[in-house]
Amino acid sequence: MECLEILVSVFRRLGMEVFTGTWPALPASDYVVLLPLVDVYDLHADNQPGVEIQYVRVNLFSQENYLPLVYRLLALLRQNDLTVSERRYIGHDPEAGYHHYVVEVALTTDPH
Repeated sequence: MECLEILVSVFRRLGMEVFTGTWPALPASDYVVLLPLVDVYDLHADNQPGVEIQYVRVNLFSQENYLPLVYRLLALLRQNDLTVSERRYIGHDPEAGYHHYVVEVALTTDPH
């Protein structure tokens, strides 16, 4: 399964709206924008790809306290064999009223 497919199913289980690569015109109080970053092949001595690593940035937007949502999300990511490579709070937009939190995830797959 692809990293984006896993992430979409995780956020649907959380009951959240999920968008890929675009920001919504009229968002809900909590929503997610997924941005695929890069797919890389880890090479070995024979110049053949040993594994494929897919990286996706999860942009989480919440008008409420985002921390309970982040903790539930991190548990679901681990349950789905996704690696969290970075997480950080970006800030609060007073005009829109959203907290912006980013989680970068990676999925390692067999390219064969």
